[in-house]
Amino acid sequence: MIVRESQKKSVFFVGLTLLLFSSLILLQRKHDLLRSPHVNTVHDPVSKSITGEERTTQSSPKQTELPKVSLKALQNETLGFEKVYVINLPKRTDKLDAIRLSASLTGFNFDVIAGQNGADMSPKAVPGPFNDGPMRDSIIGCWRSHMQAAHNIVNNRLSSALIFEDDADWDISFRSQLLNFATGSQWLLNTPAGTIPHSPYGDDWDLLWLGHCALAPVKDDPRRVLFENDPSTTPFAHRFNLGEIPDMTHYDNTTRVVYASDGGTCLYAYGLSYRGAQKILFHLSMSYYHRPVDFGIHDMCNDHSRGFRCIGVFPQLVDSHRGAGSSSKDSDISKGQEMERKKGFSFNIVRSTRLNVGHLIAGEEDKIESQWPGEVPELEGPVRVSFRETLGE
Repeated sequence: MIVRESQKKSVFFVGLTLLLFSSLILLQRKHDLLRSPHVNTVHDPVSKSITGEERTTQSSPKQTELPKVSLKALQNETLGFEKVYVINLPKRTDKLDAIRLSASLTGFNFDVIAGQNGADMSPKAVPGPFNDGPMRDSIIGCWRSHMQAAHNIVNNRLSSALIFEDDADWDISFRSQLLNFATGSQWLLNTPAGTIPHSPYGDDWDLLWLGHCALAPVKDDPRRVLFENDPSTTPFAHRFNLGEIPDMTHYDNTTRVVYASDGGTCLYAYGLSYRGAQKILFHLSMSYYHRPVDFGIHDMCNDHSRGFRCIGVFPQLVDSHRGAGSSSKDSDISKGQEMERKKGFSFNIVRSTRLNVGHLIAGEEDKIESQWPGEVPELEGPVRVSFRETLGE
């Protein structure tokens, strides 16, 4: 009898151990699926995907709806990335307070990367002869700050991170916009229908350029994912950009497009994969380089021999904010004509989070203000998505 009781206990504990082990395996698999995108060490990123599989041109149907796992990942506190960073000069506590408050009201969290002062850097740490001038130290400091973001991704073996500059602003519908963007990027990255990519934004990307002041499409890639009837789309008359943008004459005033990009200017917000961070550190820090950092990342996207794959969106989802008060507070790089503003504004953002902070804190959703009241039409029905293989469709 004693032997039988002992045997029963042994069987029970063996079964319990197997159950716990199986549960741990399932949890690990779920965690791996939510990582965005998968860390890889592939030496030939042009011919291999981020999962190590051969890249092919898709003949099977492509993903046009996000899997539930992707939807869940987009709802987390890091917006579907493994980490969110904000670059902030330690002396600019005002900017840090503002973006921390905005992020809290949008429902995401971030870690801070201390912005660098170029004057404090050793000349031996700079990869090339940056031109002398009044902005030299600021340009070098900005370059190093973004290199530090890439460094952190590689050092911590992060699958991806979303990086903001501290003056960034976004629409109050930012999370919904990211869901739409992820639908577009998965399709552009040839995600087969019914599959679950490691990242909710698809796999095999290096940089997702979400906040910019110009972003050119790849000239020999006419594919576009259109989001029509979108009330957060900047009206034509208020689109302010400083370089090449997609031809939007084919579309109406409420259409946003997602597309493969040849690079742009300004780095208000961008997603960077582990592999993309490795490439940036190699080309813009370890190699000879001596220009503003956004020029370098533009060249990374534009020079296809580097295998640096960029996906962009226009109108942009993130842009810069100019606060009330003295304009001398706007930039930590350049100094413009000083003036006083009674009210702040944000470029290219319809329902600015920063300008609606008071209403969001008070829960006054019915009082949310547009920057251009009366110029954004009252739209009925949901945002409509369409996938275009050519511009003529």
